[in-house]
Amino acid sequence: MAGGREETVDDLEILLVFYRSDDPVLFTGEVAEAIDFSNQGTLPRLKKLANSGLLESKSGGKVPVWWLSNEGVEMVTESLDS
Repeated sequence: MAGGREETVDDLEILLVFYRSDDPVLFTGEVAEAIDFSNQGTLPRLKKLANSGLLESKSGGKVPVWWLSNEGVEMVTESLDS
């Protein structure tokens, strides 16, 4: 595809990776592996979710780590309850 890969994983699927993980904090590569995307394809999605308030992040050196925000947890639990 000329413009890049189609967005085939929705935001909820990404948030569920965090919700279902035994580790509350994940690296970009761990999320990428879980959704079968490249790190380069996953990073902008994680940044978008963080900008939306659904994820939190912190950089320890060059590598950011990510975790569900309270709003992210609420979104996931509401979707699972419906």
